[in-house]
Parts: sequence; structure tokens; C-alpha cells
Amino acid sequence: MFDQEFDGFVLPEPSRATRPVSWRSRGSCRGTVVLRLQERRQVVVYESLLELMCILLITTRGDVIDVWDQPSAIKFVRPDGSAHSHTPDYLVEFSDGTRYAVAVKPADRVKQRDFDIELSYVAASMPLEYADDMILMSETDFTRAQALNAARYHEFSKTPDNEADKKLAAVIRQHKEPQTVASLMERIDLAGRGFRAAFRAIIEGRLKKVAHGKIGLQTLVVAEEAA
Repeated sequence: MFDQEFDGFVLPEPSRATRPVSWRSRGSCRGTVVLRLQERRQVVVYESLLELMCILLITTRGDVIDVWDQPSAIKFVRPDGSAHSHTPDYLVEFSDGTRYAVAVKPADRVKQRDFDIELSYVAASMPLEYADDMILMSETDFTRAQALNAARYHEFSKTPDNEADKKLAAVIRQHKEPQTVASLMERIDLAGRGFRAAFRAIIEGRLKKVAHGKIGLQTLVVAEEAA
């Protein structure tokens, strides 16, 4: 296990990308992000804003235990007999042991290049030990609100706040009726810390939104067990 520590700060595990990423690009956003995967922190690379949004959305699930960015290439053969290889954008492992190879591609490029058909050839050649299945993600798989919620959750989860979480839990026990996030904040009485606690609780499933959309002060929520 990677556990380098400097002055009490434990470094995140480094990227395991198997192919070099070109950091210069006029057409896409490229960089790295540190993911919080249960008790681990993992650096992964992304080559577009879409890739970043997709991995943030995936990891809002609390059961993701590992993300391998740019994993080993999969060799496959097209119907014409030509040999090729495909490197998924991510290989995601869940706590139940299942693993999914994830390919991220803009919807227009999927259509123009019949990328979904090509990906079916890759999936057919993918070794059983590599992953349980392969999935294709594009911007049509989520809404702008879901992407914004995922990005904010990623930021809010960087700093755990047990005091705010405990106060929120107490308020939920006492008031099981639907209420706004603003109302919860007032009862928690910790200003912005209360908002972040409620936000995390919504994403983590301890609170349920009454309606879909971006999470804000007027979002109506109810305790999950009361839903």
C-alpha cells in the first residue's frame, strides 16, 4: 500500500496510467484529480472535461474502491481481420468485486465514428479477468445538474466534518417531515458547514431529494428511511 507521509500529511496514491498523456491540447481540458475512495485517496488523470465529469459522477457512489486510469490496452480484431488495441479511460472496481472498463466519448463522435459498434468488438475480446463488462459514457448519460452536484460533492468530501454530520443526524431524527436545505441549516446552526453536511448526506443517500435538480438552499429533502 502507498503510504508516504510528510509532516502528518499522507500523500495520495499516484496515477497508474499505462500510456503517456499529452498535457498540451487546444481542444480539451487535461489534468489530474485526487479521488477519495472510501479510506484511500487516488490520483487519476483525465484528458477532457467530459472524462473528469464522468469519473466524478461514478465515484459519488460510496462503493467504489479503486479507479485505474488509462489501464492496460485490450487487443481486439475488427470484422475485416485487422488487429487493433483499445485503452479504456478507466477501470473501476466496486466493493462487491465487480469491475467495469469505462470508455468516455462525446455523443457526436460516437455517432460519427460508430464508436459504440467498435466498442462491442473490444468488449467481445476483453479477457474475463480484465473486467466484468465494458460501458460507454457520454454527456447524454447525465444532466448538467448531476455533473454540478458531483463536482461540488467532490470538493465538500475533501474535509470531513463529524460535528456537522452528527448535528444533521440529530435534526433528521427530530424532524422527519420534508424540509428545505435552508431549514436544515438553520437548525444545525453551523452556517456553511451545515449546508455542506446536508449536501453530502443527499449524495450519500442519508437524505432524499423530493425533486431532481441542482442541490441548493431551497432543495426539498426528506430522511431516507421516511421516504
